[in-house]
Amino acid sequence: MKQLGPVAIIGAGLSGLSCAQALQAAGVGVHVFERSSVVGGRCATQLWQGHLVDTGVQYFTAQSEDFKKELLTRLRQFRPIISPILDKENQVVPNLHGPRFYVLQGNNYFAHILSHGLDIRLNTEVKTVAFRPSGVQCNGESFRAVVSSMPSPLTAQLFGLPQAVDYEPCLVALLEYAGTDLGKSRECYGRTLDHNEPIEASFCENNKVGRTVGNKTVFVVQAAPQYSREHADAPPDAYLPALIRKHEEIWGIPAGQNTAAFGHCWNYAHPLKGRRRHVDPPLGGFICGDSRAESSVESVWLDGHKAAREVLKYLQSL
Repeated sequence: MKQLGPVAIIGAGLSGLSCAQALQAAGVGVHVFERSSVVGGRCATQLWQGHLVDTGVQYFTAQSEDFKKELLTRLRQFRPIISPILDKENQVVPNLHGPRFYVLQGNNYFAHILSHGLDIRLNTEVKTVAFRPSGVQCNGESFRAVVSSMPSPLTAQLFGLPQAVDYEPCLVALLEYAGTDLGKSRECYGRTLDHNEPIEASFCENNKVGRTVGNKTVFVVQAAPQYSREHADAPPDAYLPALIRKHEEIWGIPAGQNTAAFGHCWNYAHPLKGRRRHVDPPLGGFICGDSRAESSVESVWLDGHKAAREVLKYLQSL
């Protein structure tokens, strides 16, 4: 049996980790490059003010049998979010993909579980990729193939391709308040607004049991697309006051109870719907993640496995 690989995977987000696990299970040598100091990408969790807060993916769903099996075998510490998400008319926002879940240890814990047993090089940015008849070189190292799980603009730049999909940024605010059961926080887990408002969605982390500490209420606020674009390069002090005011208005929280605030910008938060273009990577190059799949935990996990099958078929043809 001929030896397959090695394969380079750029990005240790959920799709990249999923692809790496599937390839390694098929006997392919895999090296994962991650420019950050942690795995998970936008499935991020932060210890903030003593609270465990999901700063990226807020929840996940499970429809496919393969993904359900993955959760049951690898990740047992997941819990349902019982409280609903309400729109601006206080109507329940249905989730067409089934019940919402969160991970007790933080949603990023799923990425840590997926990273077990993999050769992952943290704090390592891939700056050059060269496609040659003999294989692919990443940062001067030789591989049989390379998979990029990065957002499309970054993949396009690295692979020398046209951009397949446009992304928009999202400002995220973490807000801590003194006291519990504030305003309408007992009514729901999240609230959504129209895109013409500063806020697109706001979530109460107290609905995730075991996440917050002390007599506090913690929220994760996601700014609307237009507001995020207008303030993407601004310091948090420039955009947090407006988000706090609107947040307190929709949750019915009296002013003056905010005890801490933190702002962060996800530059490649959401692929723009209806703006995908088909782009063929160079021979030996592959793509996975929300550059071509929906931006949900389940979708990118499944796409990582799909990319692994594509890579395996390519390696077997060499």
